[in-house]
Amino acid sequence: MEKLKERLIESFKINKTTLKRDNFMIMETESHGILPILSYLKINEGFVHLSLISCVDWIEEGNFQIAYILWNHDKKENLIIKCNIDRKKADHKTIMNIFPTAEIYEREIRELYGVNFEGNPTQNEDFVLEDWDNIPPMRRDFDTLKYSMKHFGRRNVEKKLKIRDVIAKKTNEWRKK
Repeated sequence: MEKLKERLIESFKINKTTLKRDNFMIMETESHGILPILSYLKINEGFVHLSLISCVDWIEEGNFQIAYILWNHDKKENLIIKCNIDRKKADHKTIMNIFPTAEIYEREIRELYGVNFEGNPTQNEDFVLEDWDNIPPMRRDFDTLKYSMKHFGRRNVEKKLKIRDVIAKKTNEWRKK
């Protein structure tokens, strides 16, 4: 992976690289650099499998981090390419023209975080959250307790808190053994 790292740094703007193991590397780049890098990796380096796209809400920094997790079957290598996008204007280009399977991951991230993937024609269709009218639930500023109280009432919240206490007590007893 060291040679791959050198080739990518020569050809693209890579902000940071971390070689985790001989067959696993993490790279960070600018959001506008994602499409050319992913295209290059698929066509020239054998990373033909998109394993996952994930999102992390870094509310303190005011951005979302999008991570593309790729797999090279022939070399048995994993590569994660990360980029940050502005949380206030959460727009990012779709990668469906490179990896058609990205459609489902982008729809999920759109629904759960509110990231708009420009060019994904199905992203506005309900995915998991039917008729959702609140802010996306995986954003860190989503108030889970307030939502639960509004939709499920105090009784259920208190019951769940008691269950948590029982679980915590059992866990502490188990740890002492």
